[in-house]
Amino acid sequence: MTMIRLPSFIHKLIHTENGEKSGAVPQSVHQVEREQFQEVLKTFKASRINERLEILDVFLSIEQHVTYFELEEILKQKNPSFEDRAFLLETMDMFCQFGFAQKKTFGSQETFYEHHHLGAHHDHFICTRCGLIQEFNNDDLERLQLTIARDFNFHPLQHKMEIYGLCNKCMGQREVNIPLPMAAIGEEVSIVEIAGGRSVQARLAAMGLGIGTCLEVISNFASGPTIVAYKETRLAIDAGLAHKIIVAHSCRHPKEQ
Repeated sequence: MTMIRLPSFIHKLIHTENGEKSGAVPQSVHQVEREQFQEVLKTFKASRINERLEILDVFLSIEQHVTYFELEEILKQKNPSFEDRAFLLETMDMFCQFGFAQKKTFGSQETFYEHHHLGAHHDHFICTRCGLIQEFNNDDLERLQLTIARDFNFHPLQHKMEIYGLCNKCMGQREVNIPLPMAAIGEEVSIVEIAGGRSVQARLAAMGLGIGTCLEVISNFASGPTIVAYKETRLAIDAGLAHKIIVAHSCRHPKEQ
């Protein structure tokens, strides 16, 4: 299979359930999809079929999630004279409309395109810090979803699961203990230190906060308060005070027996 060297900014990797990189889709599958796309284009009497097939070839050679602008950059590397953005966008819309690609938007990130191989389904882990997208599939999870749907007398047609958090690399690169404003939104943390005198400790104690208190970070602002959830209460902690609260990540993984 002809592979195109990807620009350094494409860092989203495909992973299998155990975290290893998955193998490339066989060339035979890509060839079948190419032939099917060509037939669909003919049926719709589409223009510039050969050019659209060339774009499909490039798209299928990329095993990562890719944005429109990233795909455009790769096409320009292959063909420096390529400048027809409107045609590329129209062709990508055709990929999605005819079932050869899917659009994915993860949180506030750009829209990504990924292959849509018939009969295959996967879900996603998304790192909110570096943007890494990890694909995974779990047969037990798929069966459980269908069982739940049956219990509710619901007839599912399609679904997606997106789990947002921090990848292992991002967790490994930061200090174990960090000021509260540096924690990620949605992260559960435990207070391990209060960097201040009695007045600081008294202010926090009045909020019910002390060493060992568990918090969930709802939002944090560079020049404003940090909003946290403590039990069933939302607290707004001003920036100066929040930086004196040192926390450690409290993992949501089930505790080992």
